[in-house]
Amino acid sequence: MIDPADINLPALLGRWYGPPDCSEWQVPEGYPGIPHPLREWYSLAYRWEGIRSVEHQIYEPRKIRLNQGRIEFAADSTGDWFWAVDAEDSNSVYEAELGGEWRLVPESLPEFLIHATLKEAAILASFGRTCSQVPNEILPDVLVGVEEVDFGGWEWPRPGRRMFMNEVLIMEIGPAMDFRAPRRNREGFSFVRASGISAESLSHLDGISSVKWQIYSTVGRHDS
Repeated sequence: MIDPADINLPALLGRWYGPPDCSEWQVPEGYPGIPHPLREWYSLAYRWEGIRSVEHQIYEPRKIRLNQGRIEFAADSTGDWFWAVDAEDSNSVYEAELGGEWRLVPESLPEFLIHATLKEAAILASFGRTCSQVPNEILPDVLVGVEEVDFGGWEWPRPGRRMFMNEVLIMEIGPAMDFRAPRRNREGFSFVRASGISAESLSHLDGISSVKWQIYSTVGRHDS
């Protein structure tokens, strides 16, 4: 099990995004309420233009806002799920569905930022495989060579999602959706998203003939 605190974020960003586009980046003046861990995250991650220029989970500094006494700093891509820190305790992270109650996330703010960075790198990766219905007995073959990251976990997009990684792969595994009742999990199956820094890093997945992968790459998407 990988301790999130042991993940070297500068090295990870360099592997997944290439060399930084600038040597330093600072949060502009006029944003005094940004918690220190988030301010440090901006100073690191925003050195990459590819992170600054996309609409992603963590808001850019000017979009951070107060919401029911908490500092809202992130949302999912549809605007249906939100994350915030307590104004009195910026180390505690909360999440809520649109119109719902805030719930404490079992991750500190520094851990949450590492989790979000890893997830974002996987989503933006040039090479990937996804399958929404992988038989659980196949998972040992899927997870060859990667180790689980000991994140506390979020309720979004479904409870039970886990992250795995090595130097060249990031994988997200979670309960598969039961199409007859989308809020329920389908027993015996898992959702899998695998992202790599190269096509070669995903080659072992292509050898699993019993899984029909959707293949993502810089040249488009198709089914295996």
